[in-house]
Amino acid sequence: MHDIVGDIIEWDAANKAYTAGDGQSGERYIQRLEAADRMAEIEARWQHLAGGFHGERKLIKTHIQAVGDTALVTTREELCWLAIAAASAWLPKRELAEAPSPPAASGHDSTGIREPA
Repeated sequence: MHDIVGDIIEWDAANKAYTAGDGQSGERYIQRLEAADRMAEIEARWQHLAGGFHGERKLIKTHIQAVGDTALVTTREELCWLAIAAASAWLPKRELAEAPSPPAASGHDSTGIREPA
């Protein structure tokens, strides 16, 4: 089971490895291929979201930054855990996002919200 916050952290680490300039050319080539494969795997896992992986990544990072800017905490570790908890509270659950939508009932739209009469 994967969570998007963990995948964002992993994608950022793979991106850092992909863009790093250190290492011998052959070794560097292999590192870049592995990092690109990892990033593509993560992106594909979350393609079902409305904004895709990168859209959600941007929203979550913005939310975490907002939490960090407004929270009164004493340590960076507390701030990190607070931001992750706040972001995790509204994250889409993969099982729910992939579950087929129930058929729309009469008088309801596809979201299940009753239409005004």
